[in-house]
Amino acid sequence: MGFWDIAGKVAKGLGNAAKAAAVQAQEKQYQQNKNAVIGGKTISQWEGGWKSIGTLSDSNLTPYNKSVGLYRAWLNGQVVYIGRAVEFSNGGFRKRLSDYRRQSDSARKHGSGQKMNAHNDQLDIDILVTGDDAKAAEVAKKLEILLVGKYKPKWNKQLI
Repeated sequence: MGFWDIAGKVAKGLGNAAKAAAVQAQEKQYQQNKNAVIGGKTISQWEGGWKSIGTLSDSNLTPYNKSVGLYRAWLNGQVVYIGRAVEFSNGGFRKRLSDYRRQSDSARKHGSGQKMNAHNDQLDIDILVTGDDAKAAEVAKKLEILLVGKYKPKWNKQLI
């Protein structure tokens, strides 16, 4: 085995260690902040607001054109991805989730987007609307970090 082969194996091992550390950090952040108030609600209060909109391929996204927040993808009864739609002035949930259904690769620059597209007819989607303005987008960003730590979805970029 040559130097570059060994270096590659070491780098891969460090990559896995770094991923494991990131998962632990996210989980720890969730545990430390699970009772925090974000946007006027606790995380458990926000969690009561998830709404199922059907499969990614068949969901009607038009009513959510200006709404922002989080979306949660389920595959075979397991949460596999949590993402955010934060472009309140550019299509909100409709635009973000439609990106995964398009023929173009606009939302598929990363592994998670490729998986969302490949399984779009199998993914059940829930949305959590935080509002329709910049403040609501900031709330969604904060919630995403904590809920990724809670659910540890395997497709999230941090965990791939």
